[in-house]
Amino acid sequence: MLPEEIKHKLATLSRPGWRPRVGPAVPGARSKFGGLPLLKEGESWPCCGHCHQPMQLFVQLDSQDVPVDGRAAFGDGVLQVFYCTNGEEDCEVLGHAHLPFSDASLVRVIPRQQAGGFDALPVGIPDAFPEQSLTGWQRVTDFPDHQETAALNDDDMPDGMVALLQAHRPAPRPGDKFLGWPHWVKEVAYPSCPCCEKPMKFILQLDSTDTLPFWFGNSGCAYVFQCENSPQILAMSWESRP
Repeated sequence: MLPEEIKHKLATLSRPGWRPRVGPAVPGARSKFGGLPLLKEGESWPCCGHCHQPMQLFVQLDSQDVPVDGRAAFGDGVLQVFYCTNGEEDCEVLGHAHLPFSDASLVRVIPRQQAGGFDALPVGIPDAFPEQSLTGWQRVTDFPDHQETAALNDDDMPDGMVALLQAHRPAPRPGDKFLGWPHWVKEVAYPSCPCCEKPMKFILQLDSTDTLPFWFGNSGCAYVFQCENSPQILAMSWESRP
């Protein structure tokens, strides 16, 4: 039997997360992986800041299609994640594509009033992903990993209790995931907002070859973040698995 203090601590650390379910492309679907993005009226397809070629849409989520408990996660609108997959070494290496705010990626939320359904025209993207529509969500209960658990523990908690807590703390879920706790594959790395300099909050996780046929470095994992004080500031970073 676990001590009540440990049960209480685990309960306070738990967060709901959701694994996406996908299926074949559905015409008119606003939430999807790959395919054509919604664009603001008169806007061109977003291009990489290094090769100046169109970036690929990785994921598009309408806030009305996310679980009710997470509907306020990124605001009222459409979250989009673009990433350059054009095979240019300069984009990934010299462009530091794994770091937040790289010119080789774009993360944004199109406000509801601007997301009126202006689908982009098809563009030529090498090895374009086949579009997959979001069909639903699988809820999971998520806990922080060992590094984050240690940082969150009270300073006055005895070492034995800390060890017991970590022993009974399930690891955060890998794979593609909305909210929950990040499944860090190397180290805890929340980016700081360039405006307020505070750590940004975790929104979304994209794992190598889970939904999209893409590898982030050595079977790595990508993370999407948003500033709580300035919600228009978003970023993506990724880590390779050791």
